[in-house]
Amino acid sequence: MSQKVEGARYWAAALGVLSLAYLSQISMQNAPRTLLVTTFNTCLILGHSLWLIGAWHFVYVKPSLTRIAILIVPVFILALIFTVIWPDRECRLAVIGVWLICVRGHYGWVLWQHAKHDKNEYLATQITVVVVLLEIALSALYTLYGTFGSLPNIGSTFSWVGGYTWLVALIGIVAGTPLLMLLSAGRFVRKLEYAAHHDELTDILNRHGLSKCLENIMPLSKRKCDSLAVIMLDVDHFKHVNDTYGHTMGDAILAELGATLKTQVRSSDLVVRWGGEEFCILLFDITPTHTLQLSEKIRDTFSKNVLNLSPQFITNPITLSAGLAFSDTVSRKHIESTQALADRALYVAKKNGRNRSELYSNEEV
Repeated sequence: MSQKVEGARYWAAALGVLSLAYLSQISMQNAPRTLLVTTFNTCLILGHSLWLIGAWHFVYVKPSLTRIAILIVPVFILALIFTVIWPDRECRLAVIGVWLICVRGHYGWVLWQHAKHDKNEYLATQITVVVVLLEIALSALYTLYGTFGSLPNIGSTFSWVGGYTWLVALIGIVAGTPLLMLLSAGRFVRKLEYAAHHDELTDILNRHGLSKCLENIMPLSKRKCDSLAVIMLDVDHFKHVNDTYGHTMGDAILAELGATLKTQVRSSDLVVRWGGEEFCILLFDITPTHTLQLSEKIRDTFSKNVLNLSPQFITNPITLSAGLAFSDTVSRKHIESTQALADRALYVAKKNGRNRSELYSNEEV
């Protein structure tokens, strides 16, 4: 979430710097030509660099200082050389023009690739990409005219290429502000929603997230499910584990259990951190026999994976107890009642010595 906020800050800074670039052409007409060109080029290069850096943050690719230096330093040095040391307007326009085309193209590609799959962002992305494509097309014409010396100095005579290039660039600045803020705000809201429905430690559903998922998949008859199974899992003697190895190790064990569960169940099943060291798995279209086999596989896999956390667990193994319940009717009411039965079966597993799986039975409870 912090990278989204950071990206928005870079975008805001980019818009401010780009505004200064075009403002300098109006406010510095009486300044020495070298100073005017240097100011404009510096703001133009810095503004587009900040724009692209913000886009990288938007897609969780935080750029390194080396990457930023490669983006800015070479074109800035060349622009300075062709302005101050060896004044050559055509070469300067060619260098900056090609660089701007590459930066704008990459910016549009970043947004399109990473936002087009989200319906809430799709329209905003389409509008932004269209503006970027117009900027690229006009920047290409601007660069060609400038390279071959056909582009008059700004303020001397009107050039339709320069005029339209400025117009589209200004549209990009004006329209880009709400569009980019919309994209950033949308990502921020979805991040908050994800955090509300998922456990931070294990990155699996919490109980609130489970309720939300059940609302979305009800009525379950649409899934053509004929059966439902629930597995309730609990880390054995977890309080003793925390007291012995510390809460940091306890958190690592829970995170390992969450990772194990995600790799062992199907994508159609639901894995939930029920609370504390207790986890819940909802399985659809599965038999009691297969449910028991899956429970044992999870317990065995977890016992092996947790050994990677500490060699002490070889002599003092971390184990799981599991309670299982099964229903041949699928509905919200039956899910809740089956979970309650699985919880009772988990109690039986603990009562019978832990480190085992128990399938609910009226006789045992």
